[in-house]
Amino acid sequence: MIKVPKQAYAIVRVDAFQEADVSLRNRIIVKKVVWNERLERNETVRLNELNKDKGCLYFWQATRIDQAIDRP
Repeated sequence: MIKVPKQAYAIVRVDAFQEADVSLRNRIIVKKVVWNERLERNETVRLNELNKDKGCLYFWQATRIDQAIDRP
């Protein structure tokens, strides 16, 4: 088995409403990971619009996921 990196996109949320004493790692959440660039862009816009009054900011980040492939 070999691992082949595959392009993916993480949709990330920053909870700006949290108090300053809350650790940064507890204010950043990976909401989901998608394979399609168009989906990631549309979902980020949708979530920012939906949650604009809640103190959340969504953005996307390109990433890779190792995909295991069996080879004889």
